[in-house]
Amino acid sequence: MWENVNAMNSSQGKKGRPRKHPVLNGPFNDLIFDAMRREGIDTLDKFADKHGIGRTTLRNFVMGRQSPIGTWVKPELTTLIRLSKALNVPLFYLLERLYNDLDHEIYMFPSAPVVGWVGAGPGQDEAISEVALPLPLDSFLKGSFVAFAVRGNSMCAGSKPICDGDYIIVNKSLSVSPGQRVVARLKDGSYVCKLYRVDRTGRYLVSTNPDYENGTPSVIPAKDVAELVGPVVEIRKPE
Repeated sequence: MWENVNAMNSSQGKKGRPRKHPVLNGPFNDLIFDAMRREGIDTLDKFADKHGIGRTTLRNFVMGRQSPIGTWVKPELTTLIRLSKALNVPLFYLLERLYNDLDHEIYMFPSAPVVGWVGAGPGQDEAISEVALPLPLDSFLKGSFVAFAVRGNSMCAGSKPICDGDYIIVNKSLSVSPGQRVVARLKDGSYVCKLYRVDRTGRYLVSTNPDYENGTPSVIPAKDVAELVGPVVEIRKPE
């Protein structure tokens, strides 16, 4: 059963000849091989496929791919999360093996970076107190998330109001549908949160609270929109 893995680890060729197999010095090899034994899996590719990890990515883990200065090449956090679940070990345990400078805890856990304001008008360049918003692991694995701080009350109406001071989380990997609350980037570079509406006259972004004005019109036509970032999937009220 273990011919494939053991063959990879046989790296001492005869003197004067190139190595037939590379040296395996990956930071997680003991954990990976133990997990493969427990699950009765005899190849890295099968283990990668079972747990949704890229085959090349897993082989790089086992090979111990390093940068020119000798540090581990850092994988994406999503990949580390999948690997931690596959190995049944805490994510922090894997991070400790990769990083020597874990100064900022926000990079150790699933999160959505707060990338700017929506509806801020002239205040779009003001500092934001939050760096990132933590996300549940299951949610984090199902999309690409960013967060925005809300300025103004143009969307502070209806069953799920988005009000001044709130934070909203957007899933960039989801397509936008009519009737959803979305974040859009306008052609002037500013960001807005509006209701996406489509009717026989065209496509629009509209406010749910049109009586409130915060520097942007309550109805924005599609011609003024550069990009629909994505639908709003969560609203977080300030603590």
